[in-house]
Amino acid sequence: MTNLKTRLAFLGKLFMALLALAVLLLIAGHHLFSVISPLKLLLYAGFGTLLLLAVVAVSAMLGARWDQRTMPPGGGFQPRSAAQGK
Repeated sequence: MTNLKTRLAFLGKLFMALLALAVLLLIAGHHLFSVISPLKLLLYAGFGTLLLLAVVAVSAMLGARWDQRTMPPGGGFQPRSAAQGK
């Protein structure tokens, strides 16, 4: 599989996940806020989904940076040769 096919598959899966989250938020919002029109609810659900995705992405980036800062030089796991013993 080429990189293009892998990226397209990833983007397709991401789009489907975003669509599923938006639909779930729309269903929940329709039951909770029945006076708001469905079009506005769909807009709010899409915005909420994008906001959730942005928060998760920023959290993952900050977590990766924190892990890099707290790791000892050379990485966390240092393999030893058989001559060094256990």
